[in-house]
Amino acid sequence: MATTAITAERENYLNQEYGIKSWLLTTDHKRIALLYLVSITFFFFIGGFFALLIRLELLTPAGDLVQADTYNKLFTMHGQVMVFFFLIPSIPAVLGNFLVPLMIGAKDLAFPRINLLSWYLFIIAGVVMLHCILSGGVDTGWTFYTPFSTAYSNTRVIEAGLAIFIAGFSSIFTGLNFVVTIHRMRAPGMTWSRLPLFLYSHYATSIIFLLGTPVLAITLLLVIFDRAFHLGVFDARLGGDPLLFQHLFWFYSHPAVYIMVLPAMGVVSEIIPCFSRKRIFGYKFVAMASIAIAVLGFLVWAHHMFVAGISLYSAMIFSIFSYLVAVPSAIKVFNWTATL
Repeated sequence: MATTAITAERENYLNQEYGIKSWLLTTDHKRIALLYLVSITFFFFIGGFFALLIRLELLTPAGDLVQADTYNKLFTMHGQVMVFFFLIPSIPAVLGNFLVPLMIGAKDLAFPRINLLSWYLFIIAGVVMLHCILSGGVDTGWTFYTPFSTAYSNTRVIEAGLAIFIAGFSSIFTGLNFVVTIHRMRAPGMTWSRLPLFLYSHYATSIIFLLGTPVLAITLLLVIFDRAFHLGVFDARLGGDPLLFQHLFWFYSHPAVYIMVLPAMGVVSEIIPCFSRKRIFGYKFVAMASIAIAVLGFLVWAHHMFVAGISLYSAMIFSIFSYLVAVPSAIKVFNWTATL
């Protein structure tokens, strides 16, 4: 009996159930993290393939490999796939899904079914984007700048916008799950002053998911309606304002930079104390720096618009905020260095 007990395979999330159905209908946060890992890796190779074609084209000054319009499509689709289907979901959806419940002593995330739904939305968005790519692609640049995207481009702008719109809901549901889980499902004694720094970074990232992603979703919806029904929201000829699009787009897309970097900073904040065998220097400062980055990140969007015609005073204010947002990042770096 003892020998049987020793040799028996220990049950875990990988062998608890078998078969494709058990994976596609799972609500286990670890399995969903692996589903995300496989999906995101697939899109990484798609975006990387476009990058390879871009670099091969740039080997010589002449258009030896592709024509100019194809190059624009490659450049656009590389950006859209890499930003919205790899960089933004990579660490939160994989490491976040896997580790957040484990680090706070919870059995799973607060809403396991919504967690699975967020993966399905990501897959649906990816399928729509792949169809867009295979049926001609889009050439607006990953930023969808108006009025080119709404009035002049003859590529599949609506389909690309719809794909990113759907992917946005995946991010919103993931952020919602993290915020509720961290607030309501911490183990007894797991106070905010004892929370791992990895969780602070994901909490800050989730704030950006929840507050920024809806703005991008509405903006892309307006682009789709403007293009399909000529509403004139961003068309100056119909009383619209092309600069309004840039304000709305960058209100999300600059904080999106911190969606990419904050989780990575959380990883660094865990690795350095582990391998230096010391407690992190200035724990509270590092934790609050994550929140400060998320908050200040929403106040600097117009530094992407210095050449777009904004006023000198606006440019000066956004320049100051752009300097300020570097301060909490510097605090992290100095505290990591002090830990070492």
